Amino acid sequence: MSVATTTIKVTTEVRDRLNALAAEEGRTAGSVVEKLLDEYLWRQKVELAGRQMRAMTPEDRAEYLAEAALWDTTSGDGLEPEDWSDEWNR
Repeated sequence: MSVATTTIKVTTEVRDRLNALAAEEGRTAGSVVEKLLDEYLWRQKVELAGRQMRAMTPEDRAEYLAEAALWDTTSGDGLEPEDWSDEWNR
C-alpha cells in the first residue's frame, strides 16, 4: 500500500512535543497523529451517542433498554447484567 505524505503547519512547540511523545512510544510522529485523531473521532461519536440517548423519549428509552437486555441474554457471555439507568442522566 502506498502512503501519501503531506506537511502540516504547527508551532515548533507542538512539533517538539509530538516528536517527544513519538520517541517515548517508539512510533513515528505521523502514527501518533493518526492515533490521536482516531481517539478524538471515537470520543466525538461516543459523546454524540450519549446526547442522542439522553434526548430519547421515555418510551424510546424503555424500548432500547428492553432490546439491549434481549441482546445481553443472547450474547451468552456469562456476565451479570449491568444497570445503565444512570447513563441517561449524565
